[in-house]
Amino acid sequence: MQKGVELKVRLGIESPELRGLLSGRKLGLVTNHTGVTVGMKHLVEVSQQYGSVEVVFTPEHGLWGSAAAGELVSSEVDEEYEVRVYSLYGETLEPPVEEVQKLDLVVYDIQDLGLRWYTYASTLYFTVKACAKAGTPLLILDRPAPLTGVVTEGPVLSPAYKSFTGLAEIPARYALTPGELALYYSKVEGLGGEVYVVRAEGWKRELWFDETGLPWIPPSPNIPNLETALVYAGACLLEGTNLSEGRGTASPFLQFGAPWVKARELAEALRKLQLPGVLFRPVKFTPSASKYKGLECKGVYVHVTDRSTFKPFSTFIQVLRAVKNLYGDFFVLLTREHEKQVEYLKDYTKWSSSKTSYVLDYITGSSSARECIEGSKSVEEVEERWRREREGYVERARSLLLYGGALKP
Repeated sequence: MQKGVELKVRLGIESPELRGLLSGRKLGLVTNHTGVTVGMKHLVEVSQQYGSVEVVFTPEHGLWGSAAAGELVSSEVDEEYEVRVYSLYGETLEPPVEEVQKLDLVVYDIQDLGLRWYTYASTLYFTVKACAKAGTPLLILDRPAPLTGVVTEGPVLSPAYKSFTGLAEIPARYALTPGELALYYSKVEGLGGEVYVVRAEGWKRELWFDETGLPWIPPSPNIPNLETALVYAGACLLEGTNLSEGRGTASPFLQFGAPWVKARELAEALRKLQLPGVLFRPVKFTPSASKYKGLECKGVYVHVTDRSTFKPFSTFIQVLRAVKNLYGDFFVLLTREHEKQVEYLKDYTKWSSSKTSYVLDYITGSSSARECIEGSKSVEEVEERWRREREGYVERARSLLLYGGALKP
């Protein structure tokens, strides 16, 4: 807990209901290193007090959150917790129905970011799906939406761009808690099943994570703090380009660039756009991993000055338009034929064989973001289209909101 910050929220895992819900049952857990109490007791330990933990299913980055982005994780027996771990980011992405059928209850507890492309959201989708098929109840121990539960951004996923970085027809920034998202998958997306949510008591939609009093646990290796999480809500678009997103540095996503960028030139161009709530500082950095490993990159550092007005998704659409205008001879939107795309996206269905199958389209869930960056559509045109799409989403989600308030399209 942050010094001087009052604890306002009681997590689902802290609920006194838990003993009665878990006692005497054969349990399957879907969790990782974020599934802990405020006192840092892990869900595995909590569950072992009450029931029998038969298997722990883990998402990308593994049980300990230590595997790199895109790194396949093996199933194993974890010696620390003495449990069987079944990886959902290895040979399969879905909990096997035959495994789930053996269980009395599946318990899900993972801190998410409220972003569609963050693969924990897809792991939750497949968990709801598997439990529904198996006829096994699913219990969500809820946690806050870190970037508030109000603001939505970006396009609603087009079915043509379904992938493990986006499975449901929701916006890029969808503003739901894991519990609300599971209900959305079950009732709106039609996956069905018995889904129950133990609420995060005291959480309100307008709260940012640092206003809850809860300790920040990096949900993945390159999201060390809340500011990075907020910027990542737009900076993830860099993954679909040949710009370094700062992986392999101390400030992933907060700084980006490439050897062919001129730092001061780009910073000045971005300043002229007068984008709300953000400033750009010229920087140089040398990644120790990922794109341009060992090469000096020039670029900018992102400084959020007002998070209430900063719109990360829209900001990075404008950023990438500016990069293309300045460095069109060097700037590339990656396709499936590029090695990076194979590393980034998981091929769980048949992909288009088209050489214009862009990584960015699968990240954003739409071709319109790319078309805007390329210049064939205006920013105003796509923003208005996305706002109308989000209005429909907000209406569909309205009855499933567990914490009052409303989403903003």
